Amino acid sequence: MNANTVLNKTSRALIGVCALLLLLCVQLPAQSARARMTGTVSDPQGAVVPGATVTVINVGTGIESKAITGQDGHYETLDLPIGSYKIKVEREHFKTTETPAYKLEISQVLKVDVKLSLGGRDEIVEVTGEASLVETVNPTLGASVTSATIVDLPLNGRNVLDLAALQPGVTPHNPDDTSAGSFNIAGSRSDSVTFLLDGGVDNNLLSNGVVYTPNPDAIEEFRILTSNYTAEYGRNSGGIISLVTKSGTNQIHGSIFEFNRNDTFAANQYFNNKNGIAKDPLSRNQYGFTLGGPIRKNKLFWFASYQGQKQDAGETILTNTFTPETLVGNFSHSGTDASHPNGGVPNSSVANFLLNNPFYQSNPALAALGIILIPQRSIR
Repeated sequence: MNANTVLNKTSRALIGVCALLLLLCVQLPAQSARARMTGTVSDPQGAVVPGATVTVINVGTGIESKAITGQDGHYETLDLPIGSYKIKVEREHFKTTETPAYKLEISQVLKVDVKLSLGGRDEIVEVTGEASLVETVNPTLGASVTSATIVDLPLNGRNVLDLAALQPGVTPHNPDDTSAGSFNIAGSRSDSVTFLLDGGVDNNLLSNGVVYTPNPDAIEEFRILTSNYTAEYGRNSGGIISLVTKSGTNQIHGSIFEFNRNDTFAANQYFNNKNGIAKDPLSRNQYGFTLGGPIRKNKLFWFASYQGQKQDAGETILTNTFTPETLVGNFSHSGTDASHPNGGVPNSSVANFLLNNPFYQSNPALAALGIILIPQRSIR
């Protein structure tokens, strides 16, 4: 076997290995919407219990995460998807202890301390774990909008991000700051906001506006971080808006929705009424569904959603027509009187205002240029 043959085989092998590594390579997101649970396990006298097995169980999916308490009795479970979790603690010479379910929100660190009782492991005791009501681990300031709020609050247009304006420190975009975007958070420019989808997906346009907003029925929760966020959120100096979509569980669940806006339920506009014009036609329908369930119980799940929209609408536009007389400043024949076939501005509230204004004096030179001056009464 000559050197060229060996070199070719080696090159092909290297290329194959590189291709395999590329296929197996997974990009890890810098940000995460997942939560953590932490706490201390103690005995009836308050002494810490090392070596206890702590199992954190997702109520909806049945997926378990395990941890062992250290010498200081401390445990911590990482990378938990948002949802409801209960804790089971087991240790020799102690009764198995279970807590009720606790709700975990986006990026939350929930501290739950558990106190064990003496007895056999086959005995099960249900207790209320001592969950901290104040965030003492994560310094980030922010607020979450959960699925119940998203569904229950009125949402014109079904853009779930409109609910962000209900949170402290969040205001609609101020056009005076000459930046793009949707919100000003904690006084920052609107183009300094980072949008995240399902934790690690960058959901920002080049202008830093949002790319995609799922329909509200498909959203489990979104969280707005206003300040003091950790180093993982280093893309922008403004706020962080993190959206997390729903997922399947061990139970088949879903929803069907239809929202309608119709001119039948609306009043006519003021100027349409004034000019004897019928209501503008409008028929807008937003409809869809969500559906999720298990593929393999406690292991693999699926979820799907769809939203469609149809809209038929019309708009009445009132226009002003200027005649040669009005173009040179002569409004004597202007008004709504049909007896003036050459009347200057039919249905023109502007012309009627000028004719009835005792301080108005036409200036043909300015009117020819399309300029109308309305002197104001000075107050002394």
